[in-house]
Amino acid sequence: MNGLTPVRTARLIASMIALVGMVFLFLERLLSAVLVMAADGVKLGLARYNNFTGRFASQNFAEDRQLLKLLKEVQDLLPNAESALTVFMVIAIVLLVIAVLGLALPKQFVHVLVALKLLKWETGEAASEESDESLREVLAKVGNIPLKKIALPCAVVLGIVIAVFAVRSCHETVKAASVSDSIAEMQQKAVEYMEAQKAFYAKSKVVGNAAALQIPDTLSTSAFEYKVTGGRFTAVSKVPLENCPAGSKWSVSASTKGFFEKELVLYRSAPKDSACAKLTPDFKKLGR
Repeated sequence: MNGLTPVRTARLIASMIALVGMVFLFLERLLSAVLVMAADGVKLGLARYNNFTGRFASQNFAEDRQLLKLLKEVQDLLPNAESALTVFMVIAIVLLVIAVLGLALPKQFVHVLVALKLLKWETGEAASEESDESLREVLAKVGNIPLKKIALPCAVVLGIVIAVFAVRSCHETVKAASVSDSIAEMQQKAVEYMEAQKAFYAKSKVVGNAAALQIPDTLSTSAFEYKVTGGRFTAVSKVPLENCPAGSKWSVSASTKGFFEKELVLYRSAPKDSACAKLTPDFKKLGR
């Protein structure tokens, strides 16, 4: 390379390696986002074909059968995609480590590249003498580098790795906290409905609607759509909550029983999906 010294050449190659590492890191982040959307789409699709109308459609219409088959194929591919995420992350970290070391120790880096036959010295006595060095001899020289010269690049690489995993861990923690807050809010709304219904029934001996209970008949939040229709309270999820798909419904129905002495009965219903039931294991005990 005309005009490039060995040190400049090493730094150029290290910069290119860093660029490739950042590309792999970007692909890992992009694939992660696509994987989340694909997983949510598969959950919604399979939930759609898990009810009566969905089963009827998949049994009687070719397009629905084909779509259901495609959803199951994508579901089978998701574990492989998650493994690819790990591979991309490892490749990105390894390349960035090599790049940082190459930028911090360009002389030693270029000797390693020459020993690996990836580069060769320009013709000349000094170059020919150094070209005879084996990889073991080069690594021995690298091993004699003062620790303080390696400490900084190693610290930078370690900081990058820790930062990446810390961000991912924080993201998962925040996501879990958001789901927990949304479920707690939904259950609180259900309890408020039941308490209002009990108080109204104690006075009037009839089941009240939203106007009689003096509560909103509809309410929308970031996670749920709430409705009170007649004597029925429903909460429908607008977004997936962990493995519980969007569109899952929790409800509380109010009615009376008895002939001479009537009493208020509250029937609580949670989604049949096991992932949703896991989020609200005590829903049927609310307000008791």
